Amino acid sequence: MALLCLLVPRGRPDPCRVSISPEEPTVEFGTSLLFNCTSSCRNYSRLNWEVSITKMGVQGPGWVSLNIPNVTDWSLELQCFGIFGGQRVITSTTLRAYRFSPPQIYLEGDVVAGKEARVTCNASAQVSPSDPPNLSLTLRGGGLPPSTRWGPSVALDFTARPEQHGQEVTCEAVLQLGRHTVNASATTALQVWAAPHNVRVRASRTVFTAGANLTVMCRAEGNPPPQFRWELPTNAGWELQDGGTTVTIPAGQRAHSGTYRCLAENRYGTGTASIDILFQASSRSPLIPVVVTLAVVVTLAALTVTWWFSRARSWKPMPDGSQPN
Repeated sequence: MALLCLLVPRGRPDPCRVSISPEEPTVEFGTSLLFNCTSSCRNYSRLNWEVSITKMGVQGPGWVSLNIPNVTDWSLELQCFGIFGGQRVITSTTLRAYRFSPPQIYLEGDVVAGKEARVTCNASAQVSPSDPPNLSLTLRGGGLPPSTRWGPSVALDFTARPEQHGQEVTCEAVLQLGRHTVNASATTALQVWAAPHNVRVRASRTVFTAGANLTVMCRAEGNPPPQFRWELPTNAGWELQDGGTTVTIPAGQRAHSGTYRCLAENRYGTGTASIDILFQASSRSPLIPVVVTLAVVVTLAALTVTWWFSRARSWKPMPDGSQPN
């Protein structure tokens, strides 16, 4: 009986490899970066770097590091190799440097409500002396539609509104570096100046009886806060209170009737509002009660006299000795 022996070849081991970490390095120009080169096998006779700069690093079992304390090349080729028996295995990567200045936001001149304004964001980036950077800028916020531009600047033109005062505008800058991105942002609050607006004048009513107290108040919005002046029917008998926003008249008279005009002012303009006030004489005279009383007394006296005369005329004396029936 014959024995058939089948010789099955054993699987071949995986080839030895070397790898670099990080794989696609990007770093800001002038800063430092640390690399590691690792071997998948331990049977190497040599594991090291091939670079055009002075090598600084340490070595351990299956790895060797490379420290670049000051990156001064925009692009630097890095190679790491391992020798396994008679085989040399090499891997490489390219270090890319960049410069990136964070964005800055500018408001051109005073932003005044009702007028055209512009907000601008600028940023700068460099990836090499010759290649333009892949840089985008986006402005958003402040009640404005977002705007995105490729390049070092983006601007938004708008008509300023009072309610935008204090709202924040943000600029986001994104620098694309291969598969990596670098982000930076800046924020500022809108400073919107506004002439006085929404000027309102009010009193408890508009018709008063002579001798009544009058209070007229004025309110207005504006930035900076407005100062107040009044144009009044008379220069007598009134007082200003609450920083000039309120006029009070104790015991107003008919001379105080007329238009009360409030003028709210700041360096960006003037707003006005007014109210008409009427003081009229009292509808009741103090002599009326006396006249009524006298009329009642006279009427009662007349009635009394009439009754007495009526009684006197109807009464007749009776003859002597006669007896009434």
